[in-house]
Amino acid sequence: MNSFSFELKKEVAQIECFGDESISELSGLIKTSGEITKNSQGERIVVFTEIDEVAQKIEKYIKNIYGVYVEKTFVEKPFSNSNRIEIILPREITRQVLIDTEIAVLDEDKYLEFQYGISKYLVQEEETARAFLRGAFEGAFSCNINLSGINKETSTTGYHAEFVFSNEIFAQDFCFLLADFDIISKMTPRKNSFVVYVKGLDMVSDLFALVGANRGVLALQNESAYRSIRNTVNRQNNCATGNLTKTIDASVREIEAINFINEAIGLENLDAPLQQVAYLRLANPEESLDELVKLSTTQISKSGLYHRLKKIEKIASDLK
Repeated sequence: MNSFSFELKKEVAQIECFGDESISELSGLIKTSGEITKNSQGERIVVFTEIDEVAQKIEKYIKNIYGVYVEKTFVEKPFSNSNRIEIILPREITRQVLIDTEIAVLDEDKYLEFQYGISKYLVQEEETARAFLRGAFEGAFSCNINLSGINKETSTTGYHAEFVFSNEIFAQDFCFLLADFDIISKMTPRKNSFVVYVKGLDMVSDLFALVGANRGVLALQNESAYRSIRNTVNRQNNCATGNLTKTIDASVREIEAINFINEAIGLENLDAPLQQVAYLRLANPEESLDELVKLSTTQISKSGLYHRLKKIEKIASDLK
């Protein structure tokens, strides 16, 4: 099973952009997961990834912008179910790619001078800045967030996302770029690398939303609700534990279904009775059916409420 980080990067890789935005995203990818070498034949760029969608995106950008094809090599990783993909850019466009992505500039003697930070020209517009962050996300993001499942104990991990860079100047600029979008991050050295990390549910959710990892935002919302419910249960007396657990698990399933429908088609596309029940459940995630009946502004029986919630779960299941 793929990790949460893998699935998030895979989702972001499916967002395609054009023009200056694609150049900015390509720069973020090369700077975070690329290797640049130089010999007697000239410069060479190789980008590494484990995600096929990222490799396809690089291949498409290079074809659209420069009209040439990349070379892809699959390298099997021992003791792993995934392969590493090496994307090799043609030498004839390498110098132009380095200049276009602001990874290097020509000095007064026409020699390439590499830039270790983030070029302000690549991120001067909001959309190009978002594109650059997407590239860095696809290339250097990881997290240790373990999502709890139904009928499983709540994970003890917090909400922590990080980016690992080889360059301190780049890491500092990356923190400043995140700050432009009101995302607070911190940098710390780790062996020969520099780690930029974001902590806390709200900040990590904002980061995911910024780069377009919408399923990640939804997953964190569900996880937060699940943990909150579990924590409430743990503070309860031990009496009626079985019934409480059933109530909590049912509530989690219902909230997941409601959020999924909202993401897929919007709650406004449900009929009015189902909309009312959906908003009632979202506003009261910890309450039992009996309490929801009391809180409802319209007259409804416990049986009627139960069947409407089951219908919502069925609609979500059919949409998947």
